[in-house]
Amino acid sequence: MQPTFRTALVMATAGLLASTAALSSSNFPSAVATHLGGGAAAPSCTACHVSNAGGFGTVTVPFGLAMMDLGLQAGDTASVDAALDALEAAGTDSDGGGVGDVDELRAGTDPNVGADDGDAGGTPAPTPLYGFGCAAVDGAGASAAPMALAGLLLSLRRRRAQR
Repeated sequence: MQPTFRTALVMATAGLLASTAALSSSNFPSAVATHLGGGAAAPSCTACHVSNAGGFGTVTVPFGLAMMDLGLQAGDTASVDAALDALEAAGTDSDGGGVGDVDELRAGTDPNVGADDGDAGGTPAPTPLYGFGCAAVDGAGASAAPMALAGLLLSLRRRRAQR
């Protein structure tokens, strides 16, 4: 492999990886906990996303949609504060369980599951998992795509060199 091709490939891959990291929202759970104060735990990524993997287009759960409706923007932690303040002021209860979303977050329950906030009609929800391991980026699999492309290009170059 020629050094110039290798250098260009490494630089292109690093640039793509850096650009997706800049759009990451993995700091949102800690921003929510900080905003709520009082030792509130950071919510799981599934408070907003369909899975802890996060990613562009995966905010489809009621609480996440309510946050987006109130101005939540990917990568903008200031928008977390503004959206939470607006939810609390409006008394928004995304799951209809009788307890507001912000109060549920403070209590460590899932604002998408009415059964876990004292609603007598439902089955208790599983305990939400908390942590900072979210991997949300704009573009599902955005970090893997450049690496897969780089691997494919290297494989093709090796095959040509062996001929």
